[in-house]
Amino acid sequence: MTMKTRVCAVAMALLTSIPAQAAMLAVETGVMDWGSQAESHFGKGKSENEFVTIKGATGSAFGDLYGHFKLEDFTDSEMLGSEINLVGQINIGDSDWNWYGQVFNKQKPVWSETNTTLGISHDKTWGNGLYTQVALAGHIVTSDYAHFTKASGERFDANGFNGGYLWLCATRDLELAGHDLTLGWWQEHFFGRGDDYLMVSGDTKDHGFNGQLTLRYHIGAGLSASLQYRYAENNLGKEGFHDGLFYALQYNF
Repeated sequence: MTMKTRVCAVAMALLTSIPAQAAMLAVETGVMDWGSQAESHFGKGKSENEFVTIKGATGSAFGDLYGHFKLEDFTDSEMLGSEINLVGQINIGDSDWNWYGQVFNKQKPVWSETNTTLGISHDKTWGNGLYTQVALAGHIVTSDYAHFTKASGERFDANGFNGGYLWLCATRDLELAGHDLTLGWWQEHFFGRGDDYLMVSGDTKDHGFNGQLTLRYHIGAGLSASLQYRYAENNLGKEGFHDGLFYALQYNF
């Protein structure tokens, strides 16, 4: 069985035109330019925010693993945030099906949240070069929203099983007028979430989703530039819709 290193977590994050290989490592830095709906709700928490990310992946006939570490607002100690994300797949025989797991941690000065998802996934590179991935999993949350309390003074219970998780992704390498491009899209859905969690997270509604559409231009010698359209509905801390444009440079080692 061939190595399946181009899982969608790798494809959407590294977005490289290099064929599947044993390992990938990249660093990306840029600006998150959130739209007016986000800025009016979050203030400088979602305005024009800098970020830097280190990300990598490895794969074998057994499965694949992707991870990233991200710092946001690293020039402002009052707003400093971090992310750690690990995504793994264990191949089920010679099929395109996999056991799937993800651990995502987000830290901000006044709250933190860890989301663990465990389930099954399907990924495949089609004859036309299109890569797709779908994952369905259960969702467990471990959070610290200690600064939030109910009117009675009781703390919210925003921990434990938190419904279901659906992940969708597609990427494809393109060539336009002699230039190498990668177009990538992913979207994740959360459903069946707990009432206390919905209150403290700010998502409010049972079903929420967020996603990203990325166009990456491969400049050469491992360097690429990307334009990323980021969006969310009843997710990422806000009821209703908000979006933004991210601009970034990435170097693949």
